[in-house]
Amino acid sequence: MNKDEVLNELAKIFYQITPEIEFKKINPTMPLRDQVEIDSLDFYRILTEIQKKLNVYVPDSKFRELKSLDDLASFISGQPNHHL
Repeated sequence: MNKDEVLNELAKIFYQITPEIEFKKINPTMPLRDQVEIDSLDFYRILTEIQKKLNVYVPDSKFRELKSLDDLASFISGQPNHHL
């Protein structure tokens, strides 16, 4: 899955968990928490949904490193076990 496909899947996941966030207005290179109101629980729910829907294991140790959409998309697209 390439980065654009991953971003499309992330948009669906964000809408499911945080429908009030306008995903298309998020700058992919800036930290999410600097741009949108998202608490730790919602971010954790997003990451667990990514794991479930995209079949990608995100270790807890990586959670703090995945700050932007680009970080998430790069991590996911670099994993061998992902699928749509």
